[in-house]
Amino acid sequence: MTSRLMDYLGEWNPQFVRELKGRLISRNVTLAVGLSLLAQLVIFLAFISQIPSPDAPYGSYCIYQDTNPCVINWTQWKEDLHQVFYWVLPLVLVCGGVYMLIADLAREEQRGTLNFIRVSPQSSQSILIGKLLGVPVLLYLAVAIALPSYAATAIVAQIPLLEVWSFYVILAALCAVFYSAAALFTLMGGHQALVGAGITLMMLFWLMHQEWYSYGKNWVSHQWFGLSLNGDNLFNVRLFALVNGAIWTYWIWQGLHRRFRNPAATVISKKQSYALVFCVNVLFLGLVTSYLGSEYDPKLSGAYLWFDSLRFIANLNLFLFLGLIAALSPPRQTLLDWARYAHQARPQAVLQDLIWGEKSPAPVAIATGATITALVFIPWVLLWPVGMLSKLQAIAAIGFYIILASIYAVLAQIMLLIKSKKRALWATGVVAAAIGLPLLTLALLGGQAETIPELYLLSILSLSGLEYVTTTPIFMAFLGHLAMLAGLSLKLRQQLNRAGESATKALLMGRKVS
Repeated sequence: MTSRLMDYLGEWNPQFVRELKGRLISRNVTLAVGLSLLAQLVIFLAFISQIPSPDAPYGSYCIYQDTNPCVINWTQWKEDLHQVFYWVLPLVLVCGGVYMLIADLAREEQRGTLNFIRVSPQSSQSILIGKLLGVPVLLYLAVAIALPSYAATAIVAQIPLLEVWSFYVILAALCAVFYSAAALFTLMGGHQALVGAGITLMMLFWLMHQEWYSYGKNWVSHQWFGLSLNGDNLFNVRLFALVNGAIWTYWIWQGLHRRFRNPAATVISKKQSYALVFCVNVLFLGLVTSYLGSEYDPKLSGAYLWFDSLRFIANLNLFLFLGLIAALSPPRQTLLDWARYAHQARPQAVLQDLIWGEKSPAPVAIATGATITALVFIPWVLLWPVGMLSKLQAIAAIGFYIILASIYAVLAQIMLLIKSKKRALWATGVVAAAIGLPLLTLALLGGQAETIPELYLLSILSLSGLEYVTTTPIFMAFLGHLAMLAGLSLKLRQQLNRAGESATKALLMGRKVS
């Protein structure tokens, strides 16, 4: 029967069967099962040891009464036992799986076997699914043995059955998102399994903490286009998480398909990046629209609630566009080849290629994506129940962020054209310095936005300064940003022109383009 099952699985996904045969040996299976049972036994014994005796003078699970020094709080004990399984299972499964996937793919890439798999007749989807399902199979086995204990503790703690089943679904969705991201991380050159697992641990801990902490709370801000994501409606929270997991998995897989078949390709195309920016910002917009239904507090300075929500969106978009700069920037040799084409092509064709082409520099695409973000949020800003001056200040802040995103993209592209082997590190350092130095200057001066708002306009905190400045400083700062962007763009154009001329001369003379 096992042989027939393997044959069936082999027809469905040969890569999955390859991973199973390499890992499901008796020693590994025994070790996984034994460690899972041992861990569960340790948890149960640890909680049993914390049960105080009836005559104990104190204890963490004691309810003190005058007639009896200790009445055992069984409800709290059961809930804490269930919470341990709630935290341990996802952390072990997701973080452990991420570590194993990165280590396995990095090892195969170093040995050259990953290139052999690439040229196989299997589709990239089939190979990657086989990897994601097969590499952590021992973790699946260990966690599957622990799931009955989770269900038992949930039943004892009187947790609804729907919540138990939704936990299983969310656990599968978390694995899909983080495992896919781990595979993409490795295909982009990240071979540090501990780094990937550590980042996953921090993100997963934060996500689980948010869900656990918000459960039972009633905060107006926890909504998405009116859909309540807190209070006692855990179903909405997990449904929202499940839909988001599906969306993020879809976008990560777009990059996986491209990078697996062509390691030199950008993670996503420019056309895909525009759709991604729109999709993500609609998600962000839904998280802040709950403010539209809240009452405006006249005691707050200006449009504090509205500016605060826009500041939250701006910070999220900053990380999004920094990621897009890395995802859309082609390798140096690809840029040199494109520069030779651009040196000979018409300006109209070059502009079109800058917007849509996959081998062209990224700054124009980043600026286009930032403009899409502005078009999503400007209508929301115009609906604010505040004065027109505050609305104009917020729109000006959006303009500042568009220009800043474009500046960072041009800086990164300039650094990626240098001949150093560590140009990616240089690009990261220069962009980080462009973001961090103005913030460090503000911190050293120790001034607040009320006292030195003009300096805030030169940083990513421009929204804070816009609340306290007049029209003239805003106009001067805007011109300064535009001048900086124009100067850097001219420098990048000169670099590309020189590269195009050099590449053309080298090609005509029969020399290799460096």
